[in-house]
Amino acid sequence: MATVLQCIVDRGLIHSSIETLCQKVGISKTFFYSLFASKEELVCQALRYQQPRLLNYARQLMKDPSLSWRAGVETFLKNCCYGAKNGVAVLSIEEEQQVYHCLSEANFQAFRRDQIVFYVKLLSIFGLPVDSIDPRLFGNLALAMMMVHKAIPDTMPFLFPEVAEDMVDFQVKALVDEMQRIKENTPRVEQDD
Repeated sequence: MATVLQCIVDRGLIHSSIETLCQKVGISKTFFYSLFASKEELVCQALRYQQPRLLNYARQLMKDPSLSWRAGVETFLKNCCYGAKNGVAVLSIEEEQQVYHCLSEANFQAFRRDQIVFYVKLLSIFGLPVDSIDPRLFGNLALAMMMVHKAIPDTMPFLFPEVAEDMVDFQVKALVDEMQRIKENTPRVEQDD
């Protein structure tokens, strides 16, 4: 799984063949296909494999006494947006389409459910109650930032690459502003000791 994630980070899914993946891991294509029906099924498993690492990273940021809540959330989102620089696998628009078209409906729905669970856990780590923000909306907003940043300039050449980082900063701040507003307007539940 780590090799697949690194291939996505380094080369992108489209440029990572099953032959290349098998060679890097030291297995045959026959053995690969005994484990996975397709490269796309493997990618979904690799993205699931990445989730605990991302959740642990978010927990570390939230516990860091040198960071405010806002700085921790912004750091997390920015580091995910700059996925390739930080070892976070983010699929491009084309890669998402490729994976989607090759998955069975059942596997797609299972992956979608897993994504929702991931975003619920992430929002919980950020201190936002489950019913305060739709995890699907949060996921869409976060992934849109990541995918658009990754798409500049190759897939989206009409956007301005010279302000891509400024765009990420603006989008992250806007999302965190809304998250902070929700956090501040949600009554805190007192816990018994």
